[in-house]
Amino acid sequence: MLVNHSSKSNASGMLSSLSEKRRTSLSTIRSRESFGCSLKHQFGLVYTAICGKYKTCPVPWVKFSVKTNSIEILGDRMKVDNWRAALEALSTDTSTHHVRIKNKRYTEALATNYATFDNAVEAPKNVVAVSTLYVVREIANSVYEVMINTTALVCLELENVLFDEQALGTLISGINTNQTIQHLSLAYSRIGDGACLLLCRVLRDKPNIRSVDLSGCSLSHASAKSGLLDVIKKQQVKRHEECWAHSLRYRTANPDIMHGLRRLTLNDNTSIGDAGVADLFESLKDDFYVKAVDLQNCGLTDRGAQLALSTLMINDSLVVLDVRKNDIISSAMLEAIMTRLYENNINKNETKQWKWTKLGRENELESSYT
Repeated sequence: MLVNHSSKSNASGMLSSLSEKRRTSLSTIRSRESFGCSLKHQFGLVYTAICGKYKTCPVPWVKFSVKTNSIEILGDRMKVDNWRAALEALSTDTSTHHVRIKNKRYTEALATNYATFDNAVEAPKNVVAVSTLYVVREIANSVYEVMINTTALVCLELENVLFDEQALGTLISGINTNQTIQHLSLAYSRIGDGACLLLCRVLRDKPNIRSVDLSGCSLSHASAKSGLLDVIKKQQVKRHEECWAHSLRYRTANPDIMHGLRRLTLNDNTSIGDAGVADLFESLKDDFYVKAVDLQNCGLTDRGAQLALSTLMINDSLVVLDVRKNDIISSAMLEAIMTRLYENNINKNETKQWKWTKLGRENELESSYT
């Protein structure tokens, strides 16, 4: 039987050519969509122009949305020149509501040998660009410029970015200056106790910030007992003073509309332990303003869970007190806490906004116990 290899080869070539044309066509469509989106978003215009200045192309990991007025930079596959263009554009932004810089890849340590652009470009392939000292300091500087100039920024999330001491100082200075941020996340950036205490000195006088996420930040009981407790206590005093001022005017203050911290998320800080939450829970007994505290995988035992339950028996305005994923807590104690939380939430429509955090970073299910 004769086989026409030539016709098979031609057919294969035609299929390959068609496939290549489809890929080119799809690429062209996506480029046009990206360009069209950039024309509608101020950041997109600036970013496109800066990419032209540096003779690079906009990358798909720098995302911006007109609908949500947000900028998102996913840094795992970004090269140093990509970071330079994106961060230079970000530093000029004054109109975006939500800025998020996130890395999924875990890096053990900061590559401090690469502090300049040229050094970072020449770093070995196994050194991720976002782990170089040059990039993390540029992130901090760009975000600082946004914070001191914007009147629009509401949500700032810097997740899994290994900042050095200088970069953290720059960020904290920007947070201190800004008056518009309501949600701040440094989740999995491993800032440690020293930086956390410095941050808390700023947060205690920032009533505009309503929620803080310090999950996976390598915090110990020292951060909870000193810095975070100080934030809650000082804001509690200010709120009491505001209530007293209202009473002098024969008015009743509504604690649900007052400014100040409403949610504190500390998941995956395994060194906090029972010693770290004891004073925190004691303070929350008299606090009717904080609505949610997340303490998943924080090294708590039944002793810490009992302290949590005691707080909930007194404070019925606390909607979420999440001590799941603390493996040493018994199922009976966890069930008692969940039952009490259910009682706190029942028939309260205003508490439906307080959703529970995900069970671990890998779990895509998010539940609400309202």
